[in-house]
Amino acid sequence: MYGTSAGAALTAEVAAELRKLSLPLPAVLGIFAGGGDLSEAGDSEALFDLNGLSEHMDPPKPGQVDRKYIGSADPKDPVLSPLYSDLKGFPPTLFVTSTRDLALSSTVILHRAFLRAGVEAQLVVFEALPHAFWNNPELPESKEADHLMAAFFDHHLGM
Repeated sequence: MYGTSAGAALTAEVAAELRKLSLPLPAVLGIFAGGGDLSEAGDSEALFDLNGLSEHMDPPKPGQVDRKYIGSADPKDPVLSPLYSDLKGFPPTLFVTSTRDLALSSTVILHRAFLRAGVEAQLVVFEALPHAFWNNPELPESKEADHLMAAFFDHHLGM
C-alpha cells in the first residue's frame, strides 16, 4: 500500500487503523511526501510551497491544526497521527521526499519514528525538487524515483 502527499498520510492512517482493529497489515508501505502528525506542522511547511519555492510564509504556530480535516478529533489520535501509534511490527516502509518539499520535515519525522520502533524503513531524499516531483514524468529524477519505488516493492513482495 502506498500513497503520495495526502495519500501518503492516508497510507499511514490506514495502517494504524488496521493495527488498532487487529487486522493484518499490508506486506509493505510506501509513504511518499507525507507525514504522520496532525498535531504539529513541520518546519519545511514554513519554508516551501507546493512548487518548492521559498517565499514569505509565516512559521507554523505550535498547536495549530487543520480543523477542516480533523474536525473535533484529537490531533494526537494514534490513527489520525500515526506518529503516536504503536509502530512496532509495521511492514517494511519506503519514505521518499525532496529537499524543497513542504512535507520534508513531516516525512523525516515519521521515518525516524518507524526506525525507533524497529521497523525496516528506508528514506530517500532527492535534491532541489518540489513536493511530489515524481508526478512530472519528464524529470530524470522522476524516472529514478519510479524505479526505486518499484524495486522496493518488488523486493519486499518477492516479485
